[in-house]
Amino acid sequence: PNFQSYKTRLQKGKHRNILPLLPNACNIPGIGKRMAEKILEILESGHLRKLDHISESVPVLELFSNIWGAGVKTAQMWYQQGFRTLDDIRTKASLTSQQAVGLKHYEDFLERMPREEAAEIEQTVRQAALALKPGLVCVACGSYRRGKATCGDVDVLVTHPDGQSHRGLFSKLLDSLHESGFLTDDLVSQEDNGDQKKYLGVCRLPGPARRHRRLDIIVVPYSEFACALLYFTGSAHFNRSMRALAKTKGMSLSEHALSMAVVRGPGGVKVASGHALPTPTERDVFIQLGLPYREPSERDW
Repeated sequence: PNFQSYKTRLQKGKHRNILPLLPNACNIPGIGKRMAEKILEILESGHLRKLDHISESVPVLELFSNIWGAGVKTAQMWYQQGFRTLDDIRTKASLTSQQAVGLKHYEDFLERMPREEAAEIEQTVRQAALALKPGLVCVACGSYRRGKATCGDVDVLVTHPDGQSHRGLFSKLLDSLHESGFLTDDLVSQEDNGDQKKYLGVCRLPGPARRHRRLDIIVVPYSEFACALLYFTGSAHFNRSMRALAKTKGMSLSEHALSMAVVRGPGGVKVASGHALPTPTERDVFIQLGLPYREPSERDW
């Protein structure tokens, strides 16, 4: 209750040690001696010296962490090594192949693409896939499917309703897109996730002034298509909420399936995966979870 009077006396140069004047400060949860000392420094000078270093490092760390393939820890390591600019990273840092690609296309990756461009990318992948096997289904997911005006990257899901024709397609599709010059750089050429195969790379539509864009292509069996479509559409928060709800019902939801009779041990660790429920469409996933269906445009939260 006397805090304002203490502050006034401090501003007049009196009582340089605030701790005796605020005997209860250290009793507040989360406030210890060090925190109280920082409060004192701010009250006395209107400034906290420790923030000088932080305010200098934040924009540099943000600059570095925007390089594809470089996370926060890598950005901090580069900062500690004395790097301050992208030129420093380009000329002095030891880069992985993915980081080198991310640095090469740094500006392009930072600029979000209009959804019309994402639609062209989806169509390019679809045309290449259909030329290999008629009847394939190709759907751009992510923020594009959620109806956003701009997209950071494009995720294209590929499958075939016959449940068989997706097999052997992955490598042929990538070869075709490489040969046409559409795919320009590989980040992860193949990532197996059960029966799903995922490619992470860079594409560029033909024409002047076109930018390089991040593209993921995921080939999935049709039995997993609905759950994969739900997962790769997002948003991330929406997916977490759906998985958390499934868990409360003794189920498990992933990009592969919605399963029931899941057995979890201490700490919620899954010890028995149960059995997959029939989910021929996204709507069936919602029904099985007892939820009203949400259109992709309603999942952005």
